[in-house]
Amino acid sequence: MKLHVLRCGTVSLPESAAFGGKPGGLRRLLTREGRVELPVFCYLVEHRHGLILVDTGLSREMSPAGVYDKKAAEQALTPQLAAFYRPRVPMGMTAAEQLADRGILPQDLDLVILTHLDPDHVAGLSGLRGAKKILLPEDEYFWSCRTVYKRRQPWKLWMDADITRVFYRGSSLGPNRWAIDVFGDESLQLVNVPGHTDGQCAVILRERARFVILAADAAFSPRNWREDSVPGFGFDRDLQRRSLRWLAEMEKDPGCAAILCSHDPAVEAQVMEF
Repeated sequence: MKLHVLRCGTVSLPESAAFGGKPGGLRRLLTREGRVELPVFCYLVEHRHGLILVDTGLSREMSPAGVYDKKAAEQALTPQLAAFYRPRVPMGMTAAEQLADRGILPQDLDLVILTHLDPDHVAGLSGLRGAKKILLPEDEYFWSCRTVYKRRQPWKLWMDADITRVFYRGSSLGPNRWAIDVFGDESLQLVNVPGHTDGQCAVILRERARFVILAADAAFSPRNWREDSVPGFGFDRDLQRRSLRWLAEMEKDPGCAAILCSHDPAVEAQVMEF
């Protein structure tokens, strides 16, 4: 299996949103001092079942000239979300642009997985229409449509996409033992890691005894689980901590090749084989 780690721009978040501090919603976090610029990653997987993209990153519409554009970001998102994320996507760095550089068109993607519906994970869908299948856990869709998540997950970014929603099932994996075995052979599993959102999944890619975990926003870096530093941006601190403890346990497994977080500043764009 080959994993391409694609850096698809940056966001500039309040530091406590990523690396601990009191929890809060967008408004409270925006009033706090100190910001940190973090990468936005998505992942191209060359899998025996086809080409798979995990998350879609930011879109060109929100950063048309490759820099932070307040007006464009507000139009693509909302004024509050634009102020929170301050998205920037250098030219050639959207997921669609990087795939095109590799000769991959959207219709060449056999599967796109959305770990959750926050804009830095779904906005890039605008450049990927035509993918054969888009997959999302049903729990993520359910709560986004019915709760406060509607304020941070603009429907215009994803609601009109042809998304297949699948239910978690009982599993030995994850902090609450919910997972989706996508192909039925344990090579690609979506594991519920709640707290940041209720329905969020981490992705486990497994090849024989070795595996990689794509942790989405269950953590912003290994610092979160190694220092018990719960990110401030989340809606259930207890569930966030349970997800972090699960990642800490999985890291100890001899078969764990890597745990990659979607905004880890220590990670570089790279290709991994395992």
